[in-house]
Amino acid sequence: MIEISTPATNSLPKTKAESSLNADDLGEDEQSFYASIKSDLNTLARNPAEKTIGSILDYSKSL
Repeated sequence: MIEISTPATNSLPKTKAESSLNADDLGEDEQSFYASIKSDLNTLARNPAEKTIGSILDYSKSL
């Protein structure tokens, strides 16, 4: 008989999962790269209209 179980301990420590990356943690090259693409990233941020969200949901339900 084969017994399969999940370990009782979490493989990812909570401190690593809860910590977030700060700008101070980035190197000089990474900061300059982020600064160069920051305006492009801002143009990607969108707030879709409720009608758009509804259309997407209706389409996904029709499949």
